[in-house]
Amino acid sequence: MQASKLIKSAALLFRGFTFATSDEWFYLDSIKKYKRKNNIGMSDKDIFSLLPFDSKFDKLFGDVISMSYALDKHPELLPEQYYSLLTRDGEQFILPLRSGLEQSLDGVMALLREKGGVSVRKASNSVRTREHTYGFDGSTFFADGRELGEDEMRRKLVSLPSGTIITELVRSDFAPTLHLAFLNGGDGPELMFSVLTDVQKDAPQNWYTANRELSAVDGAGNYDGGRIDTFPAIAEQLRSVAAEFGELEYMNFAVRLTDGGFKIMRVDTGADLTYLEHFNEKTAEFIRLKRQTKPRFVGFRRAMTIIDRYLWSFRAKRRGFMDYMYRGWKKALREDWHDKYTTLAEKRWAHKRGFLSFRIRQYGLTEENYRDCLSDRDYKWLRPLNNEYRKLLWDKVTLRYCLDKYSRCLPEYYYHLVPRNGRMQLLKMPDCPEGYARDFEGLLALLREKKLLAMKPTVGSHGIGFYKLGYLGGRHYTVNGEDKDEAGMLEFLSGLDDYYNISEYIVMHRDLRKIYSEVACTVRIMVINRRGSDPVIENAYFRIGTKSTGFTDNIGSGGVFAYVDEKTGLFHDAEIIKEHIITPCPTHPDTGVKIEGTLPHWDEVTEMIPELCRYISPLEYLGFDVVITDAGFNILEINTHQDLHRYPTYNENVHAYFMHKLELKRQGKKLC
Repeated sequence: MQASKLIKSAALLFRGFTFATSDEWFYLDSIKKYKRKNNIGMSDKDIFSLLPFDSKFDKLFGDVISMSYALDKHPELLPEQYYSLLTRDGEQFILPLRSGLEQSLDGVMALLREKGGVSVRKASNSVRTREHTYGFDGSTFFADGRELGEDEMRRKLVSLPSGTIITELVRSDFAPTLHLAFLNGGDGPELMFSVLTDVQKDAPQNWYTANRELSAVDGAGNYDGGRIDTFPAIAEQLRSVAAEFGELEYMNFAVRLTDGGFKIMRVDTGADLTYLEHFNEKTAEFIRLKRQTKPRFVGFRRAMTIIDRYLWSFRAKRRGFMDYMYRGWKKALREDWHDKYTTLAEKRWAHKRGFLSFRIRQYGLTEENYRDCLSDRDYKWLRPLNNEYRKLLWDKVTLRYCLDKYSRCLPEYYYHLVPRNGRMQLLKMPDCPEGYARDFEGLLALLREKKLLAMKPTVGSHGIGFYKLGYLGGRHYTVNGEDKDEAGMLEFLSGLDDYYNISEYIVMHRDLRKIYSEVACTVRIMVINRRGSDPVIENAYFRIGTKSTGFTDNIGSGGVFAYVDEKTGLFHDAEIIKEHIITPCPTHPDTGVKIEGTLPHWDEVTEMIPELCRYISPLEYLGFDVVITDAGFNILEINTHQDLHRYPTYNENVHAYFMHKLELKRQGKKLC
């Protein structure tokens, strides 16, 4: 059976499915009565082969919690969230999602008594998601109408799967769900269609498979048999919300009407099209365009990549790794065999114990002490330490949307370059000033005003692919210091073929620029948030660029690093890596300035970083890259599995944290 599914899954991948969409399709295909085509003759399977429309950003609305971060500016439009039930260290982890709730099973039981009824469901907006109603009627607990004793309700709550969310039960006298779908080409969303759906009485309470299309709704709110008077106002409000997310070309808001207005129950980004049977011409045109721009079968190179990934995934899973971490470990071992600074005997000794050979000198490893250090292999083996919500920090654009509440701590994001429908498009981002066009001429006009801009791959790390865009006056521009005229700039920009975001170029604090001014140097801050409410800054160090690092501060490329006292912000004892040996570097190798002092605004940093961690409370282990500026600080990115830096120098809390995780995983327990 498993082999058969593996073969079918591979066949779907060759048809353009992803791992996620193929899994969704298998579920729908298993429901025999769920077989139908829409009025343009396209099967549900065909539609799933086109998904996701916006592959890097549909995760913003892939689940209820992510949606709440993305729509944090509109809390009145969302059901109130109470608890998320996750897995941490092999046990159920009860995480309150608002203040005032007790972090325990007793707290959940008290909530049921207080609210009378709550909604319980998997947080993910999957085709298999089912909604349940749990509550207390004053004398008896119940689940989906079935009476339960208190002990039975406790056992039921404890048995709920990881990823379950408990939210407000949105009550409505208007039974159907209202759907409004918008097409967002970048210049403003337009309403594609609006329909009412209802849940079939004899079907499971499942958002997708149990929905049936009742009626189309016109622009005035008329539908078969009635009228929604508030429809124009609802449509306009949701159009405004959709306009905030230019990266999402298609957004379908599923809303429930209430006495006070409406609540957004889900935002779908394409899977909802599988339960619709009657597409209007605008929707049909959109689907046909997607069909035209996406081949029915992947090319040879993509097919080979899929096969390679399958093989790696199979090998990695057998050894307890995530596939890309296992691949990264094997690649690191291969490269280490060519390291000219360690001997063959050292390589063999280190690899057998899970270390790369340069750690022998960096950590001072011996036969007696190597077990006290977390090995390179074990650190990769431990991933993920954070649960699925690490996806919210994977790229800089999603980070900006989900941390909008803390945008003052982020760079200003102006434009986003995205491949869409067979061509590159430039989209405006939240901080783009008014009056600038959504094209490369508009971008150059902004560069002329700002003088410096930063352009980075939307997904990336270690400064790879970074461009410093500059304007010198007249027709003179620069890209990473290389002179270009206006035509050269337009040629450079139009030649890009990947996702890039263009943001404010962060200028480091004037006192720190005295050490080295060519790079906005970052402070790496390690935070561990064990219970979601008690984040602790456990380690910090200051990374300083040099001529060798170019426009980044990468330590592996010749950057300098200094230890930072987490309490005071004092940086000291700077070092540099030369031929894998960590060497004291008290003065900067290029400027000769002494590397010692106190980081400005450190009190603000140590106050705001824990506050932000409490906001993204589902995540446990984080590494912040922070630039100290004249005005305060900016977070460039947040790592969910940061590089280890001199493990022996970490404090005992960090050592205990990793060793505890390692022991749990060796026992076969799921960390998250």
